[in-house]
Amino acid sequence: MKNHYVYPLVVERTDTNLSMYFPDFPGTAVTAADITEGLTRAKEMLSFRALELEESRQNLPQPSEPNQITLEDSSDLIVYVEVFMPPFRNVEANKAVTKNCTLPKWLRDAADEAGLNFSQVLQSGLKEALGLDRRKV
Repeated sequence: MKNHYVYPLVVERTDTNLSMYFPDFPGTAVTAADITEGLTRAKEMLSFRALELEESRQNLPQPSEPNQITLEDSSDLIVYVEVFMPPFRNVEANKAVTKNCTLPKWLRDAADEAGLNFSQVLQSGLKEALGLDRRKV
């Protein structure tokens, strides 16, 4: 798993906005009013797609060379987008997820009466059982 990915992004100007896509990732199109917004959205999309492939243990495609990319219009541009993955992986790893848990009614009632936070108690118990201080990415 690499920490840096760099991929070409095709930027096309329309009458009303910019349309951008990564030729190496079919279906990854973004539109934006200006280049700053577009590059921000493109970077988020690239990091999301890279995480998705990493988590499913699939290889990311090799980045296309500029001469391999066909531009439709002479005003189209190729720019390169770089993502540094550790911050994106950290955000994803620390997202809250829901997990159902079954326990006896009497235990639930006693915990409710004591004002316990079920999520906090479960997290603490799991960390202790696994010998973890905190999740490291």
